[in-house]
Amino acid sequence: MDERGSEQQDGVVREWPDRGLWGNASNMLLCVLAVAGIGLSGWAFVMEFIDLRDRGESRERISAACGGLIDPDPVLGLNGGTDRVKLSDRYETDLGQRSSGCFVYRVGDPGTTYGHFSMAVVRHSSEPGAEETAQDHTEIDEWGDEPFRRPYPDEEPAPGPVVDHALPHPLGDGGLGDYDEYKVTARAVCAKGGKVSSIEASAVAQYGVRVTAGDRRTLAGLARQAADRAAARTGCRADLPQLPATLPEPGTELGAAETTEGTCAWYRRFLATQERGRLPDRALAAPAGRASDHDACVLAVGESETRRIYPGFVKSSGYPQKLEDVLKYHPWWVKTETYVGDGTRGLRTGRLGDLTELTPGTAGTDSGGTWWASSVCGGRPALHVLWATYPYDRIAADRLETLFRAYVDDATERRGCTEVVLPDAADFARS
Repeated sequence: MDERGSEQQDGVVREWPDRGLWGNASNMLLCVLAVAGIGLSGWAFVMEFIDLRDRGESRERISAACGGLIDPDPVLGLNGGTDRVKLSDRYETDLGQRSSGCFVYRVGDPGTTYGHFSMAVVRHSSEPGAEETAQDHTEIDEWGDEPFRRPYPDEEPAPGPVVDHALPHPLGDGGLGDYDEYKVTARAVCAKGGKVSSIEASAVAQYGVRVTAGDRRTLAGLARQAADRAAARTGCRADLPQLPATLPEPGTELGAAETTEGTCAWYRRFLATQERGRLPDRALAAPAGRASDHDACVLAVGESETRRIYPGFVKSSGYPQKLEDVLKYHPWWVKTETYVGDGTRGLRTGRLGDLTELTPGTAGTDSGGTWWASSVCGGRPALHVLWATYPYDRIAADRLETLFRAYVDDATERRGCTEVVLPDAADFARS
């Protein structure tokens, strides 16, 4: 074969057709591309094989670490999808323990991992206190539970309070559980007579981007699946409701108190018969579920109302904080919250150092601006809480008793609760 690709056979020269300079160059390019294509297709096959292998190994890791309570493919599909994950060796699901779970990391470039997903399962015994330890208590007045966050150093000041996180939204009527902007919790309430009272399973998006509607539904499916499977394995006879058709996106925008609905509708009705005075003019609500085990309402004093109230308060109290600091860092707010069933176990306050247990069947206050009442809803214990930030518990001191009674009346009537116990009038006195 000569330099043009001509070939001699049996003394006869067989030449490639001469298509001119550009035609011959095109032929050579096609040959090169054909050979390269064979190589690339082989490489693509290798990469596909590696991806399938990684995905298979990841599925096995998730199934093992999460106790087989959830299908791994939906987990891998979160946040755009991934084939490679790593499991935290600090967590492992063990239904023999009261509380356990798993934590999944997404594997990126070599040597890098990112938060991806976590699951937690809590098993409540039919005998309260039988397995609970000091670590099982929940302090409901920790800094992270405050409804508003401090602005970041490089952030432009907002015209009013900045909501830190959404309130719990009911899954359907709330009988299945609730969700917020990054977590879904499903509950299996067991039939009486067994060793387990209820199972609670939470599926949490651990990535730092907004959870899409699709991912929220995936999390809901995983939470329900985990609760259902955990109930079956622990002898908990429960009939979990199906997922609702829609999961509205949790809101974090304050609205006018006079038009609020859902879990804050009680406050709108309250204002219809009462002068607002120094009470909040803004509200953050969630849909009200008839069968919800956990819901909340946040009331806040907006910027214009804070400016109106502040001079009189400072004059009468000598409160040293500047108005601009109140607006930017310490907005005035009240939060009401109800817990029903096993969610009432281990609740306490203690941010100021003095631990106060919130026990079903009792009512009272602590030293840090929290009041509670109790009732019985469908044969299950319930706690109703009001938490007012300092110094707003002093500013609105003369209205808090009436405000809390209105909230408890609504929360108990909506659920058909009985045996209501309220704090005494003396519990609302503030020095």
